[in-house]
Amino acid sequence: MDNKPIDILLIEDNPGDCRLIQEMMAEAGGAQFKLECVDRLTRGLERLETSDIGLILLDLGLPDSRGFDTFARTYARAPQVPIVVLSGLADEDLAIKTVQAGAQDYLVKGQLDSYLLLRTIRYAIERKRAA
Repeated sequence: MDNKPIDILLIEDNPGDCRLIQEMMAEAGGAQFKLECVDRLTRGLERLETSDIGLILLDLGLPDSRGFDTFARTYARAPQVPIVVLSGLADEDLAIKTVQAGAQDYLVKGQLDSYLLLRTIRYAIERKRAA
């Protein structure tokens, strides 16, 4: 990875989860990333049109979209951008389905720590670059 900060778009409607992700990234030395949080899928999709986003952290339960459809709509709009799903549900079938459809990873929020988050982000970006 080069020294220019990578823009990460967090599509998450829970302000507490947004703050937690920001804190995890800061704790793990995520200075090479710049995090922006939006609270609706429609806003996230609009944001993808206006900036060079390096990675998407995507909650599947949003006010304007739920479940696999949230991932499918995001991936259809930005298939070149690595997507890491952040879910409150430890749903193995949904995890497999999203990864098979193109997600770089599926993480359960309750099992997340700063080390796992940063490692997953780095690996997702590098895997997508290598593809």
